[in-house]
Amino acid sequence: MSLFNDYYLNILVMTCLWAGLAGAWNLMAGYGGLVSLGHAAFLGIGAYVTAIAYTKFGLSPWIGLVASIVITSAVAVLISWPCFRLRGAFFSLATLVFPIAMEIVANNWSDMTRGSSGIAIPFRPGLENFMFSSRLAYLIAAALFMLLVYGVARWMHRGRLGLYLVAVRDDQATAASMGVDPLRVKLLITLISAALTAMGGFFYAQYILFIDPPSVFSINNSVQVALLAIIGGLGTPAGPIVGAMIMTPLDGALSQFVGGGPRLLIYGTVLLAVVLLAPQGVVGAIQARRRAQ
Repeated sequence: MSLFNDYYLNILVMTCLWAGLAGAWNLMAGYGGLVSLGHAAFLGIGAYVTAIAYTKFGLSPWIGLVASIVITSAVAVLISWPCFRLRGAFFSLATLVFPIAMEIVANNWSDMTRGSSGIAIPFRPGLENFMFSSRLAYLIAAALFMLLVYGVARWMHRGRLGLYLVAVRDDQATAASMGVDPLRVKLLITLISAALTAMGGFFYAQYILFIDPPSVFSINNSVQVALLAIIGGLGTPAGPIVGAMIMTPLDGALSQFVGGGPRLLIYGTVLLAVVLLAPQGVVGAIQARRRAQ
């Protein structure tokens, strides 16, 4: 059984993609305390802008990528700004509306999105179209996306922006009294997180070659990225990668060898065990053990 058959390569590709998406979510939630449940909206907008630009207007997917980053970032600021006045669970519940609203828009704006029929993207292999005949090429691209998000997280973790975010997360009033502008910091991290998520949406569209409202705007996507980051370790650059490397291959293996109800039971049991045994995440537990030694 070769590691490089399409099935296992697909699992590796999706692992890197989910790691990157979870890492983008972690920038807001792990460092800034902005636990968003609306990232499926950013993923979906990135995917739809790319697909529409290519199939409807004949534009290069690379132009679609730039457009998706700009549009997603602008939408993220517009819809997140009013929610910044909310804290904790209230902020999370408010952001939950975003993907639901976007799914309704995508279903009803059929002239542009083709509604519930979805958009099928013609397969024309070539770097200029970001389409490849080999899944190995997609794996390399997904790994680069994951490493880009990891690099941004490392930069934040050691930089001024990360310190500002943690200060705002822990005590917003005190941070403001020390000269930190909470609104500016929150807007900046939202822009960065949304832009990276839009890049993930671009990759998803060019890899799967078909998108419809339920596949990209599903609340499950928002929950998935949150779970992977929490399992790996919130507020750590490597946490989302570790979470994705544990749970995504596990889900793929269970889908192939078990399936159905037993698959969900085993997946849920492993998830519960990780959360109970390492409430601070796998990376957080390792770091705590090292500090104790």
